[in-house]
Amino acid sequence: MNTKTLFVVMAITMLGIAGLAILVSSFSGSSTKATVSKTSGAKISIDHTSKIVGNIGYSKGILYHSFPIKNVGTDNLEIANIATSCMCTKAFLKTGDNDGPNFGMKGMSAPSSWKGVLKPGEKGEIIAAFDPAYHGPQGTGQVTRSVSFETSDPDNPYVEVMFEGEVIK
Repeated sequence: MNTKTLFVVMAITMLGIAGLAILVSSFSGSSTKATVSKTSGAKISIDHTSKIVGNIGYSKGILYHSFPIKNVGTDNLEIANIATSCMCTKAFLKTGDNDGPNFGMKGMSAPSSWKGVLKPGEKGEIIAAFDPAYHGPQGTGQVTRSVSFETSDPDNPYVEVMFEGEVIK
């Protein structure tokens, strides 16, 4: 092997190792999970925690379901660490005209330090977005999906909402 070829092989190898190191560091906690401090004046009110949505058409596109929430306390209510039970479902917090980022299945993406805030008396929605075609043509039948999140309400530090239905063709 001549010197030029050896140099090229070494350069490619070093670039590959550097790329791998960058990739590994991006998944090793460079992003941290949000910390939610419990506040005695924060109080969440949830319109409903479960919903039977009935038949869900496989080819009808994304099914959106809203779980209305409200801060009925006297201090700001923080919402963080939103996660879903399956990769076919995404979720986000909507407050007024503002949509928070989409979050997916717990453990399948890097932790996020993002927090949403509802001021006293403010309303919001946890929006679940379910893709009935995600599991392919054989993914029909009964489904139950959940969305979980943490709050600064000391009486409800962890909340889980869910919907169920039947995916049909």
